[in-house]
Amino acid sequence: MKKSNKSDRQRHPHFPFEDPPFRLSMGLVKIPESEWFEIFDLQERALQLAEKKRLLANYQDDVFMSDPSAMMASKEVFNLMLEHLPAVRPELYALGKDSIKLESHTMFEGDEWSTDLEKNKMHPLDLAARLVQEDLIIMLPAEEKRPGWWLAAGSVAFPSRWNLKEKFGKTMDVIHSPVPFYKEQLQVSTNDFFDRMPVNEIFSRRNWSLHNNPSLRQDGTENTSEKPSNKITSVNAGEYLWLRVERQTLRRLKETGAILFTIRIHLRPLKEVVKFEGIVNRLTRALSALPPEMQTYKQTNIFADSVKNYLNKF
Repeated sequence: MKKSNKSDRQRHPHFPFEDPPFRLSMGLVKIPESEWFEIFDLQERALQLAEKKRLLANYQDDVFMSDPSAMMASKEVFNLMLEHLPAVRPELYALGKDSIKLESHTMFEGDEWSTDLEKNKMHPLDLAARLVQEDLIIMLPAEEKRPGWWLAAGSVAFPSRWNLKEKFGKTMDVIHSPVPFYKEQLQVSTNDFFDRMPVNEIFSRRNWSLHNNPSLRQDGTENTSEKPSNKITSVNAGEYLWLRVERQTLRRLKETGAILFTIRIHLRPLKEVVKFEGIVNRLTRALSALPPEMQTYKQTNIFADSVKNYLNKF
C-alpha cells in the first residue's frame, strides 16, 4: 500500500468518504485565500485547460450562460482573479498593463488574453473561467420572480451528470430538488448560510461519486453519456470505474454581495485509488452506508456489488 502522507494529500485528489452512519451535510471548511483555486499536477492542468478551451470553442452556448443582472458580479470576479492568480502563482500567471498571460509549462504552450473587455468583446466571467481549471457559477439573492438564491451566470465545462441549460435561472432549492433528503435535511440551513455568509471568507466542500466514464464533461447528452454498466464486474471494476471528486468553494463578493461558486474536478481510476493506505476500507464503508435513495442518485446501485467484491480483494 502507498503511504498517505501530508505531501500526498497536497498533491493528489481528495478522498472525501464519510464513515457510517450516512448523513447529508454541507461539510463546509473555511480555507485561506491562497487555497481558493487548486493547482497540483501541471500535466493535469494542461489537459483540463485545453479541454475547456476546446469545449468553449465548439459548444459555447452549452458551456456558458449569463443573465444581464450578473454583469457587475462577473466583473468583480474577473478583477479579483486578476489580482489573486499572479500573486499566488507568479510562475504560472503574469499580469501586464492590459493583458493576463498564462505561462507555458509541461504540455502547455501558454496563453494570453487582453484584460480590456471592450476590446476583446468577451464576457468577464467567460474570460475568468478560461484562466483556471475550475468551473465558475454566480448566485444572486432572491428577487421578485425568484424566491431564493438563483443561478445567474455560469461557465460549466465539466458538469457531473447535470446540464447548465436546465439549471440556469433557477433557485437553489429547485436546482437541488433531485438530491435525496435535501429538502428535509439541508434546504433551510443552506439558505440560511447563503444569507449570512461573511464577505470575502472562502469555504470549501467536497463530494464524490463513481463513474464508468472518464470524460470530464458529463452533461447527460448522448455523446457524453456513460458506458453500459453491465460490463463491470469484480474483475474489471478497477479498470472501468473512476472516482470523481468535486472540490467546491463558496465566496461572497464584497462589492455586489453575489456568491461565487467554483467546482474543480479530480478524476482517478479506481485501480489507483486502492493503492492509498486506508482508502479501501473507507470507500467500502461509505458505499455500504449509502441509503438506497442516495445510491440511485449517485448511480452506484448499478455496480455496487461488483465494486465491493473488487475492494474485498485488497
